[in-house]
Amino acid sequence: MMKKTIVWENRATIGSELMEISFSEDGISIESTVIGIKDTLPYLIKYDVGLDENWVFKQLDMEILNFNESLHITSNGRGKWFDKNGKEMIELQGAIDIDISCTPFTNSLPINRLKWGPETSRDFEMVYISVPDLSLKKVKQSYKLVNSSLECREFHYKSGNFQSDIIADSDGLVIEYPGLFTRKY
Repeated sequence: MMKKTIVWENRATIGSELMEISFSEDGISIESTVIGIKDTLPYLIKYDVGLDENWVFKQLDMEILNFNESLHITSNGRGKWFDKNGKEMIELQGAIDIDISCTPFTNSLPINRLKWGPETSRDFEMVYISVPDLSLKKVKQSYKLVNSSLECREFHYKSGNFQSDIIADSDGLVIEYPGLFTRKY
């Protein structure tokens, strides 16, 4: 099993994230802890994500420790979503990936799940998870590969009225998300 540790700094407010990603024959496991502030409220989050070997989302377990709130969702990897009781969440149908508001990690899911050629542009439906309220909604996002080298790839990201360039390393993990997140380790 191969492991990698990542630390991101939240540049938009105050906060940081310590994430460990493990690669095995069974898939990819992510364990992460995030400390941050949203609208003057500090939060401490622990989340675990399970992916298959192709970076397809399978499950999320998330706890906001200081709010005593939790979220558990799963997906079949083909657009069907289920809550902690196994009930299908029809409102999320069709989405494949998740986007957790407090971390740049989830940008890696569509980046790594698909092959990208020069100037490739793709649209996605994502399950957006707002922190700290843990509300879920399906949103449209787009990524376009604008620059690529052996060391990194740069994507133009767009969701609603928001857009930014995101720089990811050769493993597809975010290095720089201007104004929001910077990788420190």
